[in-house]
Amino acid sequence: MTSCPPLSEKLYRESKKKNLENLLGKFCSNIDWIWIGAHSRRKVTFQIDGKNHLGFFAEKSHNVVEIDEDPLAEKEISQLIPCLKNFLKNQEQNFYTQAMVTLFDSGLDVILTATKTLDFSQAKKLTDFAKSQNFNISLRVKNNITPIFLTRKNQIFYSNFKIDLDSDIFIQATKAGLESIIKIIQSTIQVPLSRGVGGLHVADIYAGFGAYSFAIQDLVKSISAFEGDEKMVALISKNVAANNLGNKIKSEMRDLFVNPLTKKELNKFTLAIINPPRNGAAPQVSEISKSALKNLIYVSCNPESFARDATTLINSGFKILTITALDQFYSTKHLEVVGVFERL
Repeated sequence: MTSCPPLSEKLYRESKKKNLENLLGKFCSNIDWIWIGAHSRRKVTFQIDGKNHLGFFAEKSHNVVEIDEDPLAEKEISQLIPCLKNFLKNQEQNFYTQAMVTLFDSGLDVILTATKTLDFSQAKKLTDFAKSQNFNISLRVKNNITPIFLTRKNQIFYSNFKIDLDSDIFIQATKAGLESIIKIIQSTIQVPLSRGVGGLHVADIYAGFGAYSFAIQDLVKSISAFEGDEKMVALISKNVAANNLGNKIKSEMRDLFVNPLTKKELNKFTLAIINPPRNGAAPQVSEISKSALKNLIYVSCNPESFARDATTLINSGFKILTITALDQFYSTKHLEVVGVFERL
């Protein structure tokens, strides 16, 4: 269930600061904070019960608490809630179970999860609804997603090109969060450039759809993007080709838990960016610690696994230059953390 905004913003921030300082204060005495706040979540999954009520599950329950708005979501998403509720009023009960709404830079996208496929009448109603509200609509039945009506491509925008994405893509929780992380990475890359180190070769590890690779392609010599999801790797390759970046970005599918980049492979890179899942990247961090790699940016959605991996890196000679906490999971206990490491 999505939490309610905190009653006291000051107490909320102080609590988050204290918890993170207790965990990471030993690594960095001055943690930078970026507070993103409400009306920022760009992807929200709403639950739909057997009577077509739309909302979120009550805590420790599968009972849906109906809502009229979501103060944590981007305003375009929150404003769509009444429209979704009106649509569901006239639909078959026990048919739709979820609505996942994503605000891409190009516009809204909705995936409705259903218990079975649509008949002609249901498909027409869904298409007419999407047309009337000007959003993309797809249907998920089990693990299969079928586009029903696509009025535009799902894209995120960079300064001089666009990246095509799938409806169910994993993306940073907020647009501001992604932009903030990219700024940290870009400014970090500028440091070796300012020292006269040219032709940077970057490893983007757990690259996802290549958000960071595309953001820094104009600053570096080459980028090798490693990702364990075949679909993501194909998406990187597709966007590399579409934007004529084949001379800059190469993608490779790789299970980084079972087969992490070895210390020998890592030695050819100037800098690595790593953005692992919540349980961290112990096998990969072990190889990094044994390599000659000197510059590392670690993006983490779990400060606890970040602390574990940071200890391994520090014991191998790295030091943490900066830690930035991004509160892009507003009103929850979760945080995004970005650590910049250097080894002399």
